[in-house]
Amino acid sequence: MAEAPRRRVLLAAASGIAALAGCSGSETASNSYPSRNRPVEGYELEKARDERGGALVTAGDELPSLSADERARQRRATRRVLVADDELDELAFAGTDGGETLRSFCAATDFDAASVYLLAMPVDACREIRFQSVAVEPDELADGDLHPHADFCEAYRPADVECGADETHTVGFAIRIPVAADSSTGSGRSMGSSCGRVEPPTVFNASAASGSGGDDA
Repeated sequence: MAEAPRRRVLLAAASGIAALAGCSGSETASNSYPSRNRPVEGYELEKARDERGGALVTAGDELPSLSADERARQRRATRRVLVADDELDELAFAGTDGGETLRSFCAATDFDAASVYLLAMPVDACREIRFQSVAVEPDELADGDLHPHADFCEAYRPADVECGADETHTVGFAIRIPVAADSSTGSGRSMGSSCGRVEPPTVFNASAASGSGGDDA
């Protein structure tokens, strides 16, 4: 009988990792996962922001144009699960600091021992998207198929950050998951409408900023 592929052995070992609750660092764990998902411990995270609002990464040879007659916000969005080097070769990254940050992080991954969940998305210039945690589906993983789910929330940026209320930026996240896989046929994400703060900072509240004492806008 032929030996089981090395990936399969790693998958068996990784099933214990996937069953651990919580996440490393100071990020806040989420309770919003479907019951079949299990938070992953020991992930590594890289993030980038393009304040010009350009696409950070896309599948194919060229980044999409963001001309006014196209659905520009949607064309900034990317969601890919990378389980092998050749899948990384199929992506085009922006020649910007943000694009290079994500590309370098992905390229440094040992895909015999880990995978990368790569996401990019538009965000209003005065808002930020915060990563909270990542989970996998153990049942799918047992068959060599990695289905990650990332949990995010959205918040106002600090009051001392200059931004235009009508501008759009692009943010990207690369999550290195300590799980090798043969393939990925699915992924998911959730986005909380706030990160525990209901009201925006006073700098974005016109009446409070002017000291008029009136109702919030």
